[in-house]
Amino acid sequence: MVLTRSAGGSISGDREFNPTRGCPMTDVDRPVRLGRIDESFHQVAAAVVEEVLLRLGHRVDVTEGPHPRMYPMLAAGELDLFADAWLPGGHAVYWEQVSDHVVEVAPLYDQALFFWAVPAHVPAELVSSLSDLARPEVIERMTTLEVQGTTSAAGLTMRSDDLVRDYGLAELGWRHVHGNLKAIIDTVERRMAAGDWFATPLWQPQYLNDRFDLRPLADPRDAFPPPDRASLLAHNDSWQRLPGRTRDVLSRIRYTVADVNAMDAAMNLEGADPLTAVRQWWERTPETVSAWGL
Repeated sequence: MVLTRSAGGSISGDREFNPTRGCPMTDVDRPVRLGRIDESFHQVAAAVVEEVLLRLGHRVDVTEGPHPRMYPMLAAGELDLFADAWLPGGHAVYWEQVSDHVVEVAPLYDQALFFWAVPAHVPAELVSSLSDLARPEVIERMTTLEVQGTTSAAGLTMRSDDLVRDYGLAELGWRHVHGNLKAIIDTVERRMAAGDWFATPLWQPQYLNDRFDLRPLADPRDAFPPPDRASLLAHNDSWQRLPGRTRDVLSRIRYTVADVNAMDAAMNLEGADPLTAVRQWWERTPETVSAWGL
């Protein structure tokens, strides 16, 4: 069963008729189908869009899952909207699958990027670049040469796999281990508490960047793409069916990496669900959302 959120905030199962009118559902009556990736920083980015839709009077079906599931659903028209796509670099392999079927509605925020980092207590004069991880004196001091990664389908993971090879780290004993978002968070929290020397894949927005003193490493071989925009996408047919006011407001949505960090922290540190995290942020930043025309 697909759960549908109404403008009033209630949750119900999706139905094939409009109970208030006693007639079959039309396209206008149907909920907007919003897709998102099942990681907290993506969840809050999409929940901003969900809250906008709710305030415009729409009902919303939210479907979430990994990258390889969400993008084909969007291309097939099984989703109306999707947030958020990192373009042009981070999600390039997935953009190729959907570009002929979608419109880029809005760059929700800029400066989305991938990197590796080390704790600030690792001296910068010793480790400031990914290339420095190959230095014998650095390898000797490292607590571990295992780098805990996120899911195999993530753009960060694909590029980190290449990084270990291209920087010559694999032959020196470095290992990039696939996992998930929780594995990265748990590893960073545990190793920072222990004062370990380690390297971790990271990205922004990500609340860990605010919670811990972690230093991004320079990337002279360009293993990672330049900063991306994180965009709201719509299936071509779905976009044309949405009311003009809805399209106008959705195209105006803008917020910042710092905003996502704050919402991400609310989820991970305070236990908020994505929509609650968004609503708390919304109350603190009325000047931001007022510019969207709601």
